[in-house]
Formats: sequence, C-alpha cells, structure tokens
Amino acid sequence: MNPLHSPTTPALSECAHSPVMGLSRTSSKWITAFAGLVMFATLNLGQPFMSLAHAGEEKKEEKKEEKKEGGEKKEEKKEEKKEGGEKKEEKKEGGEKKEGEKKEGEKKEGGEKKEGEAAKDKPARPKRTFEGIEPLFYLDEAHRPFSEPFHKTENGEEFFLCRANVGEWYRELNVEDFNKLAAKDDLTPITGSTCALHLIPSNLGKKLPYIALEFYTGTEGMRECVLTEECPQVRTIIIYVKDKTLYRSFILTDSKRHIHRQYCLNNASEVLAAKSCWRHFQDVATEKKNKESKSEEDKPAVTHRREHKEKKEE
Repeated sequence: MNPLHSPTTPALSECAHSPVMGLSRTSSKWITAFAGLVMFATLNLGQPFMSLAHAGEEKKEEKKEEKKEGGEKKEEKKEEKKEGGEKKEEKKEGGEKKEGEKKEGEKKEGGEKKEGEAAKDKPARPKRTFEGIEPLFYLDEAHRPFSEPFHKTENGEEFFLCRANVGEWYRELNVEDFNKLAAKDDLTPITGSTCALHLIPSNLGKKLPYIALEFYTGTEGMRECVLTEECPQVRTIIIYVKDKTLYRSFILTDSKRHIHRQYCLNNASEVLAAKSCWRHFQDVATEKKNKESKSEEDKPAVTHRREHKEKKEE
C-alpha cells in the first residue's frame, strides 16, 4: 500500500486548498514527487543500512566469541602448564623415589654384606666326613657348642643337650662301653636317651674348658644330678688328650651300694688302667723317671769317671 494514499495521511488536494499551506498546484506536484522519492529511499535504501548494522553487530558478536575462545585457549594453556608442572612434580617424585629405592637397595646390599661378613666371622659348624661319619663333637675352636646351655652353675659350669652337639655314633659307642664296665659290678645300665654335654672351666694353658659327657639312668636322675648336684648314680666321661691322642676317663658310682669305679679307655675301647687317665699317665711318667734314675745309679764307677773326663776335655 502506498503511504501517500494511507487513510491517516491527508490528500494532497486537501493540502493544496488548505489555508495553511497556501501552495499552488505546480508546487504541490513537486512536493508529491519529492515525497515519493523520500518514501522510496526510506523503503528501498533502509534495508542495506539495516543489513550493514546487523553485519556490524554480528562482527562484534564474532569478536566477542573469538575473545571468549581466546580466553578458553588461554585457560587451556594454563591448564596445560599446570599439567606440565604436575608432570614435572611427578618426575621429581619419580626421581626421588628412584633415589630412595637406590639408597634402600644400597642399604640392603650393605646389610647383606655385613651379614655375609658376620657369617664369615662365625666359625663353621663341623660337617660329616666324605664317608658320612659324624664328628665326635659339634664344637668351635673355643670348645663351645653352637647351641645355648640349658643349665649354668655359679662356678661357671655349663650343661648342653647331647642332641645336635655330640655325634650319634659316638654317643652309642660310649653307652656300650659304660654298660660293659657297669656289668662288672652289676650296676644299672643306661640307654643314652638322657645325656648332657658338660663344660668345666679351666685356668690352665689356653683356658679351654674341660669336656665331659654325663649319662643318666633316667629323667629323675638327670634332675637330681644337674639341679641338686647330688647324683646317686654317676655315669661320667672326661675327655683327656695326650700327644694328640684322645683318651676317656670313665666314672661309675652307686651311692647306696658304696661303689666308686674309675677306668681309662683308649679309642679302641681297651681298658688301660682302673683309674682316671690323667692319673694313669702321671704314674707312667713317674715310673719312667724312676727307672732312668735307677739305671744311672746302677752304672759302674769306671764309666762315671770316663764320662767325667770327656766332659772336662770338651
């Protein structure tokens, strides 16, 4: 609809004849033409201007969105930087962990080395021979067992169980020899199940303890002998070494029957004397000296004079 003919707009004819305008028809024609151009311009040219305005607004919005995206990118970069920092911290923690693990490993190795050195320092436990024979005793260089004693006295004497400290075959051998000797006086035999390794302190030489084996007729006899030191039936072996040879002194007693016997046996279980080994060898040494002194006294006087002259000439 043409705006010039709208019901709200007065007709040009009315305007021409109105006393206010007071214009002629020719001028009214020019006015109508000019008004038409203005309306055309407003209707047709307004659209491009509006489109330009809309375009400007869209660009502004795009710039805002770009700014937002830039902000988001910055935030992403910040987050990446944070993640990078966390990764660096993780690397540091990883490095610290590795260093800690290395130190712990070194400590463990050091501990293992120390344990190995300590194991080297400890004396090795005796082993079976190539033929499978057990040793007589499982002792170190100081004549001490590798286990703890089950009883100690005020005098420093120590008692150990025979199990794991005395060779099984050697214990059986001593039991057989004991029962042979006990049969001479009809004494109570033993089984060897109750047995103790007895160490007696010594102040002689290297101060190594004396080694003794204590056999008992039963568990009650063992308690009486070890705890009260009053043994009604003694079955004791004292190890004696002379000229790198081992001898055994056997002691058998029965307090009720007033029997006290001592024997000295060699490695072949042969009875050398009806006395202790140290007493036996002491007596043998004194007899030898006495024989030598007698032989010198029995020599004739002439031989003594010759020996005396030879000594002077030398």
